[in-house]
Amino acid sequence: MIGEPVRWESYLQLIVDLLITKGQPDHSPANFPDPHLPILACNLDLIFMAEAPMPRFGHGAFLVCLESLYEKITGNPLTYTAILGKPSEITYRYAEHVLSKVARRMGYDRPLQKIYFFG
Repeated sequence: MIGEPVRWESYLQLIVDLLITKGQPDHSPANFPDPHLPILACNLDLIFMAEAPMPRFGHGAFLVCLESLYEKITGNPLTYTAILGKPSEITYRYAEHVLSKVARRMGYDRPLQKIYFFG
């Protein structure tokens, strides 16, 4: 899930099918696997502004739908192997690492105390 789906209902159905069948949607499962297949997700933005006067649903809204459907069907929460993009901890940790390297190359040898992210 490294991009935004266009036809949500089709993608939700396919992903849930893959998760509850261990990647074999042509076989009906006797029970639901726990843990499920690994999931990498990106872009948790629930909404975003566009040309429309009201906010539009973002990829985060798709993930909320997926989580809800998976839990309603299986009784288990959906868990992510990794979440990438903003706003996620792994993205901020990587940015901190890069900024620290740049600071050292510029001669700043102390650890960075405060880093501000915006945008």
